Amino acid sequence: MTSTVPELKILVVEDEDSKICEWEDAIAAHNADEENNGFRIQMTTSKNVMDAKRQLDLHRLDAVVVDLRLQVEPGVTDNNSQGNDLVRHIIEVQPLGVVVYTGQQADADTASYDCPQVRVMDKADGMEQVFTWLREHKDVFLRLRDAKSAYNRETAKVFFRSIWPRWRHWTSSSVEGSSLSDVVARHIVAHVHDSLLNAGDDATHPEEAYFVPPLKTRLDTGDLVQYEGGTWVVVTPRCDLAHRSKVSTILLASCDDISNKWNDMAAQDKVEKAERAIKKLIQHEGMPKQHFLYPMRDEAGQPRGPWMVKFHHLKAIAAEQAFDELTPLRFASLSPLFVPSLVERFGAYFSRIGTPDYSSD
Repeated sequence: MTSTVPELKILVVEDEDSKICEWEDAIAAHNADEENNGFRIQMTTSKNVMDAKRQLDLHRLDAVVVDLRLQVEPGVTDNNSQGNDLVRHIIEVQPLGVVVYTGQQADADTASYDCPQVRVMDKADGMEQVFTWLREHKDVFLRLRDAKSAYNRETAKVFFRSIWPRWRHWTSSSVEGSSLSDVVARHIVAHVHDSLLNAGDDATHPEEAYFVPPLKTRLDTGDLVQYEGGTWVVVTPRCDLAHRSKVSTILLASCDDISNKWNDMAAQDKVEKAERAIKKLIQHEGMPKQHFLYPMRDEAGQPRGPWMVKFHHLKAIAAEQAFDELTPLRFASLSPLFVPSLVERFGAYFSRIGTPDYSSD
């Protein structure tokens, strides 16, 4: 009978044969009760950093369990903290769950990981804690696997329909080497994004509206900042912000928190009435002077928003002051999909001409 429980694929990086045998026994016992545990585990092992990196390239993994003291390469067994290097490498190149499973917790260089999701566990507490952690995060690993499959599926379409047939056009330009690789990557990502958006009937999840934390290190259009007791969004044009020396003033628009109004609508007993009210709110309540921004959760997981941006409530700050003071106060930035709407509506508000009032006299 074929098992219906999901299977998580993990890489265990451990250089002691006896410990590897312990892992094999523990996983076999876990899998023997897979129905109650809710998932199976398929294990791949590595004894040194070099082989672990090779396994990361060869296999589609969900998580990695790393011992800190590893062989640098086959046969080199001096005590070290090579596991720290491997953890940093994984964080840089692979979206995976990471557990540091070690008898030397103090040697875990967590500051350099700069990633609170990496868990450090004491070997003395046993392997069951790793299985518990996998169970707690199983959903995100499976969702990420589905996301990778969707990305690969759409990438295949772009590759076979566009990139490969037109490859001579790509290579005929002056862009070469790694720069060309970056260009192709951007081209693929843009196609995949539009394909997935189209497949979803142009419907998006509120989380897609923001980058949390902001990706860019500099101030940018659509950045949300907590400043002087309020929430503001940067509305200075992106072309000005791209050249710090060419802009003298940074313009912010006030963001009024409408979470109470939003929650009251969602709590209404009459579902259809609530949906109509929420839809009207999302459409800026039909007012050109304001712009709706979706609710979100910040880095600490705290709910924020939604907001109504008030184009008639602006704040101008000297550029140098803004770059110094506002950049560290950013807690999110609008994603590229949502910035154009903000900018277009902001420009439309100020481009209104209006007509004289009619007098019947």
